[in-house]
Amino acid sequence: MNKNEIANLKMQGFILQNDGKHFALRIKTDAGCMDSEKIDKLSEISKKYGRNYISFTVRLCVEIPWINYEDIPKIKEELKNLSLISGGTGNTVRPLVACKGTVCTHGLIDSQKICNELDSLFFGKKLPHKFKIGISGCPNNCAKAQLNDIGIIGQRIPKINEENCNGCTLCLKSCSVDAITIVDKKAVIDYEKCVNCGKCGKSCKRKCISLKDGVLISVGGKFGKKYKIGENIGIYDAPNLEKIVSEIMDYFKENADSHERFGDTIDRTGISSLKEKLKDY
Repeated sequence: MNKNEIANLKMQGFILQNDGKHFALRIKTDAGCMDSEKIDKLSEISKKYGRNYISFTVRLCVEIPWINYEDIPKIKEELKNLSLISGGTGNTVRPLVACKGTVCTHGLIDSQKICNELDSLFFGKKLPHKFKIGISGCPNNCAKAQLNDIGIIGQRIPKINEENCNGCTLCLKSCSVDAITIVDKKAVIDYEKCVNCGKCGKSCKRKCISLKDGVLISVGGKFGKKYKIGENIGIYDAPNLEKIVSEIMDYFKENADSHERFGDTIDRTGISSLKEKLKDY
């Protein structure tokens, strides 16, 4: 094997292991989900071609290590028959990551559905550098959205109707970030502290707190040796996500220097020009 062949195999999801002989096969899931039949078939592949075990990557892909080079063509055919996709490396949009969304009691948005919709549009798209997207269904942020090039977090923004509020303190007790106080027998929200979890509205017996759904978007995050927490750029309506994500990627392509991560591009060009591009959303 020469370097070009090894690089091509890596793009196809067959990554050379540390021993220089075997390959780890990386297979994409649907937002971390896979039906039982496909899992059974992958188990068979691990028995037949690997060492009878499967691991899972941080980005919720399936990985089968200890693949022999000569078995790769046969494995490709088996994956094709299962309609499974291997890969997810290189200067492309990597497999998208999402939490369990509305399966979880805290979920504010269907992060699984959003993840699959965005994945179908953008996975594998060529960009100046690798590009990661993480989606969390609520401010608990289990998917660590701000450590991705684009982070998306479900929001439920509260607004108090003072006429109906009698200062009962139920909303205050429900707030884990101390964003609510009672002033003159009326609840007051400190939006600098509020994380838009919507718990206050759920707790209110008098229905005097209205809630508006949205998504908080962050950009420029990355992990590794030179990590960077993504910068929040605003709360947007979820139906506009596909267009917003596309606009952000276009901005990256138009402004990035050679082999530059998105966060470094933003540091160099400034966040204001990106916000200007998204002002109509």
